[in-house]
Amino acid sequence: MIYAPVMITTCNRYEHLKRCLESLQKNTYADETEVYISVDYPPSEEYRSGWEKVCGFLKKPLMGFKEVHIYYQKKNLGPDLNYQYLEELIFRQVDRLIFTEDDNEFSVNFLAYMDKGLELYEKHPTVYGICGYADEFPFESGTDNVIALTNFSAWGMGLWREKEKVIHQRLTRQYWIKQSKKFCLMWRIYSRRSRLFSRMLGTLLENDESDQLPNTDINRGIILACNGYCTINPTVSKVRNWGWDGSGMNIVGSEQGNEGHVRLALDVDADFEYHVHKVKAYRYNDRLLDDNDEWNRDSAKWYHDPLLYLTYFLMGRKRFMKITHRG
Repeated sequence: MIYAPVMITTCNRYEHLKRCLESLQKNTYADETEVYISVDYPPSEEYRSGWEKVCGFLKKPLMGFKEVHIYYQKKNLGPDLNYQYLEELIFRQVDRLIFTEDDNEFSVNFLAYMDKGLELYEKHPTVYGICGYADEFPFESGTDNVIALTNFSAWGMGLWREKEKVIHQRLTRQYWIKQSKKFCLMWRIYSRRSRLFSRMLGTLLENDESDQLPNTDINRGIILACNGYCTINPTVSKVRNWGWDGSGMNIVGSEQGNEGHVRLALDVDADFEYHVHKVKAYRYNDRLLDDNDEWNRDSAKWYHDPLLYLTYFLMGRKRFMKITHRG
């Protein structure tokens, strides 16, 4: 079996990082796994105290892993560039990796689940990655212990270098504009993943000349939907996320939200074997993600109106943007 390295980006969240690494140390294949950590430089004095705790913690040996590589940034990169720095460094050496931010806690079979999934689905034409997180929605899985979803959750994610290249190449406004001209495709996205449809249309209607789009979970999900790709997800979560406490940049924290996530039950089996009948994103499971209020309609700019898209489609982008004064 190929043991993929684990990639962790961090800055100042000492308690989160400590919990993350301690959970990985308990994994069955930890002693076969290399860990790469990039510590971003604090963006302001507000973050320095936590950053110093992180640096102090990492100066002590991290036992239980095959090898640990730590990189300290000399200036603040921000989450996206810190991610990019470490991903490019690792992909120059190997063809797969397991990514996590520092606020995740893992089951003891997380690495087994990831490594076996990365081998099993490496050549599968529609599987983009292996996801470790499982929502507690009533998904339909039959006797399978994993399901395919048109969804991307970076809370513990197994990725291949070549498939990552495809995603990065297609995270552009021009690619999305081209895809939006396919009426049947857009209708299929709307009917299966209304959240992705809304965000894609909202991006297309922005008065923004930049072509490169942010490397976010939702934007990656749109690429999956546009290409018929999916991710493999467990029916019992391998990941518990502690980032709903308001300490991160992408999640608005709340006491209620954090409590629900940190109480999520994790798989307790020491090892993992895949039991899957057929790899295909099932419409019922995809729709559950949106029907259970996965996204907050009030806190973001959404375009959930198919008639708006139809007008955009019939008029053409250039004319639509001119008449609506968006361009």
